[in-house]
Amino acid sequence: MVRPQPKYLEKEVFSANPATHVVLLYNRAIALLKQILMAESEEDQVKRVKIRAEAFSKVVDILSYLKACLNFEKGGEIAKNLNEIYEVLIEELIRASIRWDEKPVRDSIEILEKLRDAFYAIGRA
Repeated sequence: MVRPQPKYLEKEVFSANPATHVVLLYNRAIALLKQILMAESEEDQVKRVKIRAEAFSKVVDILSYLKACLNFEKGGEIAKNLNEIYEVLIEELIRASIRWDEKPVRDSIEILEKLRDAFYAIGRA
């Protein structure tokens, strides 16, 4: 089901610079990872697994998109480092989704929050 996005969010996305777009994607990935952790309190096992599976899939999609958008010519060493970070996060989250392990989820939140804060600072400069 596709939910209509609030107008303010639509305006923010269309008027944002590239760094702000990255911050928005990080925010969404972080929110989804937190949703995965909160799903643990869901009593219905089928619903819990569904919530986790959908959220894991969306986070991997976001990280894959960010990885695909890297410009290695302009980004140089930073782009290479981000590529490695995204690859590791994707691999760890896929493993965590298969054998339910919350540590990689918590670690991913921490890493993405740091990256988000860095891109937020870049966007404000």
